[in-house]
Order: sequence, then C-alpha cells, then structure tokens
Amino acid sequence: MKVFLYTLLRTVIFVGVALAVWFLFGWNRWGWLGAVLSIVVGAVFAFAVGYLFFDKARRAAAESVEERAARRRAAKPTKESRADEEAAIEDAVQDQQRRDAGLGNDDRRPTHRSNPADDEA
Repeated sequence: MKVFLYTLLRTVIFVGVALAVWFLFGWNRWGWLGAVLSIVVGAVFAFAVGYLFFDKARRAAAESVEERAARRRAAKPTKESRADEEAAIEDAVQDQQRRDAGLGNDDRRPTHRSNPADDEA
C-alpha cells in the first residue's frame, strides 16, 4: 500500500506539472517536441519534489519492497540447495552400490593402473 500511495503521489505531480507546462508555455503548439519537453520537465520536477519533500514516504515504500523481496527469497529454494540435495542423493546411491558389491569405503580401487614398465624408462 505504501508503494502504491507513493507512486500515485508522484504520478499526480508528474501529470499535473507536464500538463501545466504544456498549456501555460504554449508548448501545445509545438507538436511532438512540445509534448516531449513537457514530459521531461514534468519528470524532473516530480523526481525533485518526491526526493526533497516526500522522503519519509519514499523510505517507507523502499522498506516495503525490500521486505517483500526478502520474503520471496526466503520462500524460494535456491539452485545451490537443490544441487547439494542431488549430490547427497547421488552419494548415498553410490555408497549403497559399494556396500552391495562388498566394497567398503576404504576399498576403492583406482580406475587407471600405471604400467610398471613405464616407471623404469
């Protein structure tokens, strides 16, 4: 709600200033250039007023957004935790296969055996 009110406040200021500039300075006769300049002046003015005079509302809206983002991050499982879970499952399956084959954890045999004749040369 705080984000909505702050956004509504800045939007009203933006539209009001842009329309006032467009009509008061006669930029409505300039065509699209007058519209663009009015929009730029309105945006700058709305930013300045929001930053200088509505600091409390801006901070409250920012805190509200940060709280919502933190709740989403906490609720969503991360990719790292899923990868860790999958690695643990794979390790358990491999350990079970070793036990079924009659091998203990220390009885692992190397897959590549060196040739003793290579060591003599």
